[in-house]
Amino acid sequence: MQKHKKADWLIMALIAIFYIFGALQLANPETRTLYTGMTPWVLLFSVLFLGLYDKTPKRSGLLLFSLIVAVLSFGVEVWGVATGDVFGNYSYGSELGVKIAETPLLIGLNWVLLLYLSAAISSFLPRNILSWIILPSILMVGYDMVMEQVAPRMDMWSWGGDVIPIQNYLVWGVLALLFHTLRYVMNITVRNRMALFLFTIQVLFFLIILIA
Repeated sequence: MQKHKKADWLIMALIAIFYIFGALQLANPETRTLYTGMTPWVLLFSVLFLGLYDKTPKRSGLLLFSLIVAVLSFGVEVWGVATGDVFGNYSYGSELGVKIAETPLLIGLNWVLLLYLSAAISSFLPRNILSWIILPSILMVGYDMVMEQVAPRMDMWSWGGDVIPIQNYLVWGVLALLFHTLRYVMNITVRNRMALFLFTIQVLFFLIILIA
């Protein structure tokens, strides 16, 4: 696992303050509207931030993998929103920005980000099915379980009857397994010493909103 430099700790401290402050403001109904529309910018910032620290050996392979994931995941989300047959009955709000077929364009990028983070976290482990496919997929499902609890409050998406179906988590897990299997076949080792930090601070962000 890559070690952090002194400058990294300062950057992480500043980002942690940003996330925690934002979570506290979003948890407060009186200040929540002031931060409407920030999610797409935070998502893009996260991608840029990780890009600066990316040390993946096969950059061309990573870009191809990311493109495949973005296109396929967006297609699945469009299908899911239109029919309710994939994740369950849900609809997207306005927080994630511009939509096509009632599906935010950035949702594919969100899938790429989570796959990247979970892959990078487990990249220091030996290359096998458990560490390259199963473990990162479990991390993604765990992340989704936390995120789903606060997504409606942030107007990201909402569920029919305000009930999150078990089907959602099962399909999330299956898709995560399939995408990480593709990465395994393509033999892409994701390296980024900031991945664990960003994954952790984002989970903490959602937890603060949930319990505050």
